[in-house]
Amino acid sequence: MRHGVAIVLVAWAPLAWARADETVEREMKQDVVLRALVDELERAKTGLKLEDLQRPYFLQYGLLDAAHVSVSADLGAVARKSERRARHLRTDVRVGSYSLDDTNFSGDRYGRYFGSWGMRVSIPIEDDYNAIRQAVWWATDRQYKQVVETFEKKKAFMETKMIEDKPDDFSREPTTVYFEDPASVAVDAAPLEKLAVALSAIFAKYPDIQNSHVQIDGVAGNKYLVNTEGTRLRTSGSRFSISVTATVQSEDGMKLSASISLHTKTFEDLPAPADLSQRCREMIGELLVVKDAPTLDAYTGPVLFEPKAAAAVFAQQFGRRFTGGQRPVDGRRGPDDFENKLEKRILPRFINVVDDPTRETVAGEKVLGHYLYDDQGIKARPVTLVTEGRLEALLMSRNPSRTFKNSTGHGRGLYGPRASVGCLVVTATDATDAVGLREQLLEVCEDEGLEYGIRIASLGTVGGGGGGGGFGRYRSSATVPLLIYKVYPDGHEEPVRGSEIAQVDLKAFKRMMAAGDTPCVRNTTSSGGSTTVSVPALLFEELDLAKVDRDFDKPPILSSPLARGATGETK
Repeated sequence: MRHGVAIVLVAWAPLAWARADETVEREMKQDVVLRALVDELERAKTGLKLEDLQRPYFLQYGLLDAAHVSVSADLGAVARKSERRARHLRTDVRVGSYSLDDTNFSGDRYGRYFGSWGMRVSIPIEDDYNAIRQAVWWATDRQYKQVVETFEKKKAFMETKMIEDKPDDFSREPTTVYFEDPASVAVDAAPLEKLAVALSAIFAKYPDIQNSHVQIDGVAGNKYLVNTEGTRLRTSGSRFSISVTATVQSEDGMKLSASISLHTKTFEDLPAPADLSQRCREMIGELLVVKDAPTLDAYTGPVLFEPKAAAAVFAQQFGRRFTGGQRPVDGRRGPDDFENKLEKRILPRFINVVDDPTRETVAGEKVLGHYLYDDQGIKARPVTLVTEGRLEALLMSRNPSRTFKNSTGHGRGLYGPRASVGCLVVTATDATDAVGLREQLLEVCEDEGLEYGIRIASLGTVGGGGGGGGFGRYRSSATVPLLIYKVYPDGHEEPVRGSEIAQVDLKAFKRMMAAGDTPCVRNTTSSGGSTTVSVPALLFEELDLAKVDRDFDKPPILSSPLARGATGETK
């Protein structure tokens, strides 16, 4: 439960400014970290200047104060355990002006790191006012010296180029003061370890599983954001994640890997241990089925992605492309950039897409991509991206583009905020149930004279050879089908394995035939922040699947020790 006070400040609201000042003063008296950040910010605002060079027009400090626990277990035994506490500070020092500053230029490595991303440093974890200010002072001074050089290089570069209609480098946004009650910066490792051990022990009963691994992570703490515009933010929270992976190897050497990935805001939000155990057994069952399944040589025709697979494919194809912002002055924009496709149809007319981080639930499930303010202090708001297949808008940070001048509250990533998905929800105006989707699949097969159609239930990784022994040379696990079924007109299905999708591009999405009525709500966490993607089943009119053509490693010479009895004899 959040408890806090929020004040949005504008120039013509003196009462709001007075109330904000009182709120900030009260919180600074109670919070040493906040007081150190604000005091050093105010000092740098007036005193940071090199002779004959500009002082910063904008400074911002973002700080993460968090405890992190990670526990890994294999076959019922703890493999690795770590507990750490850290405070990481990001400084964002800008020289020039809102219209032209040192960012959006990658002329040298310092420009890329310090100008566009700011500087990340560790600061003391004890509530020592002077020690914290010392660390903040050092980071600010170092970055300022770098960005003034970058700014001069950028101006010199621009003088030699024909640059027209360049947008501002930084948008002007309302100032916000918002404080949540501080959270305890601690994570109890005991329940994480107990759960990891219990889940990993399940795999010890299945000797055909070559490798398995369970990892559970928990993070809890507080985030701060202060800048020279007057924004003062403190938010609190936690994140917990479970990752379960397992691999089998077929007789022809092909390795197939599946995974379970769950992300929640609290440990209590994770599924019950019995439910998690059942999911692990179901994943094992799927792997054992595909291990002995025949390979699919080649296929061209309609493909039905079940919700779980559809969510992964949609997120990979569209997640980053829905974000906007200008290109660096020394860079180039790709021809497929979505700003070039505004007001054009990119999806079927029955598809609508909204990104709404203000939502706390979707389809009855809790949303991890929910937040009130982004990592630039801008209030979150819903953005309609696609209406009836037509692209209407993009998600924006404070990096403007020629078309979109202001942030939509989607500047995510504490150590380098950039436009990012919050809670992406895909819906269909004429949604079809599971039975109807299968019928449409078979109707197309009949019309095309195909013996069967293809249904993809889940994605995974296919590997097991081809040099180096790893998966580095294989296609991303987000586009490699794992659980594939041939669907026949009489209703029966046959599992197959070993195929990869030749290409799932924008044209394929635009030609989709139908979408389901029940979504998969996919929560993920990365350095850019937590996101949610909700996507129903998707029926593609035509895709190409080809056999994975690799030289696979031979299976192990000896059987797994799990298949042997206590006396050393094979069971």
